[in-house]
Amino acid sequence: MKKAGLVVFSCILLTSCAVGRKVKYNDLKLDLFDIKTKNIDLALLDHREAVIDGSRKPDFVGYMRSNVGIAYPIGTESKNSLILDLTNNIVNSLDRYDIKVNSLSTKWQEDEKTIKSQLLSLQGDKKVLLVFDQLNTDGYMIQFLYYKINLYIYDKDGTLLKYKSIDGKEKLGGNVAFGAGSYKTYMPEAMKKLFEGMFKDKEIAELFMK
Repeated sequence: MKKAGLVVFSCILLTSCAVGRKVKYNDLKLDLFDIKTKNIDLALLDHREAVIDGSRKPDFVGYMRSNVGIAYPIGTESKNSLILDLTNNIVNSLDRYDIKVNSLSTKWQEDEKTIKSQLLSLQGDKKVLLVFDQLNTDGYMIQFLYYKINLYIYDKDGTLLKYKSIDGKEKLGGNVAFGAGSYKTYMPEAMKKLFEGMFKDKEIAELFMK
């Protein structure tokens, strides 16, 4: 009986991460009050390797790993693509400050050159293109956020004002003793801080002061 119980416990432990996990990345209210430009064109493009090679769907936000290292994918709670949720977060957050954002709908299959051309044909005073080479959480017990983002900012006439590569790895939460913990809280909060920090960067913020 003890042996059988141990087997059952082991199965539960190994499969506990297999349950379809979802994280809410929609409806994040970003603190972007420093932006003063009243008319912005925006495009976010998903070029994450796992999405492009077909191993993950566009709603992919990260992995939760079992104690033996099996990686179980996490999706968006909204079931939207992650890029759509992030786009809407920016649009809705800026709308709170009476800033009009014209967002371009994109698909991961589209190339950067095509999206850039479409974006520059719009009439906004500033144009923002974000290309995501990596954006996901991952970890065993302790969770991390990995990101590699290419940020392009253009003026009304399509002149490139600033390009910045933003990449890093941030520890989010969880511990060896108790696992991932309240990941549904700290993961969205980390994403919120990432985007706020991106636009509050001094060199970037100066471009949106008027």
